[in-house]
Amino acid sequence: MAVPVVAPPSRDRVVRWAVTLGVLGAVAAFLLATGPTDGWRWRRVWGDGDRVGWRDAFLAGLWVTLRASAGALVVAVVVGFAAGMARLSPRAWLSQLATVYVELVRGTPLLVQLFVAMYCVGYSMGVDDRLLVGTVTLGVFAGAYVTEVVRAAVQSVDAAQTEAALSQGMTRRQTMRHVVLPQALRRMLPPLAGEFVSLVKDSSLLSAIGVLELSKRAMEAQADTYRTYEVYLPLAALYLAITFPLSRWVRRLELRSAAP
Repeated sequence: MAVPVVAPPSRDRVVRWAVTLGVLGAVAAFLLATGPTDGWRWRRVWGDGDRVGWRDAFLAGLWVTLRASAGALVVAVVVGFAAGMARLSPRAWLSQLATVYVELVRGTPLLVQLFVAMYCVGYSMGVDDRLLVGTVTLGVFAGAYVTEVVRAAVQSVDAAQTEAALSQGMTRRQTMRHVVLPQALRRMLPPLAGEFVSLVKDSSLLSAIGVLELSKRAMEAQADTYRTYEVYLPLAALYLAITFPLSRWVRRLELRSAAP
């Protein structure tokens, strides 16, 4: 029976791992050297035995963060796809309307948009669900960027294919549906997945309007325990645990979409 030969890791991979471990080691050494002067007190924040501490609150905040990010992604895809197609419309008023939306949203900070949506629009309409308002606002904000992703992906398809489909008797709608969009969707996937990574991080701003997501829970824990390092280091680790696998997945999608 032949023994399979395992190829040694490439030099580039070894170098990447060495650099990664070196950076992580340097960060760990810096944190240990500049840690709290009165010692690390993890139990005060996270509990021990019968004392639960803020562990359950952090898990509840993590669940809210994931819900808000997933809901905002759905809103962003729906709004962004509609606005992206509107930007490509031959109707000038429709294209201009989508352009105004993109420039208005991208030209103002998300934090300001959250305040306007909650304390101006939300209260005037009698909506007091902060999570709902924050999720929709976050989705509308990300939708402006998705709009440009959709527009760029559709315009990247070779115009000769559109002309060939039209010459075969297909209408413009049929050409867009059967020829252009299937190719454009493949090119949209990596940036759309990358947008979800950004949404997870941007969801931390929902704490500004009182949404009890991960960052808000961390602020409450720090105010209750007066432990900064023991609260915010795990907070950063939780965000990294979410975004790092997603970032790797985005990288794979990019490589797959680039393959012939």
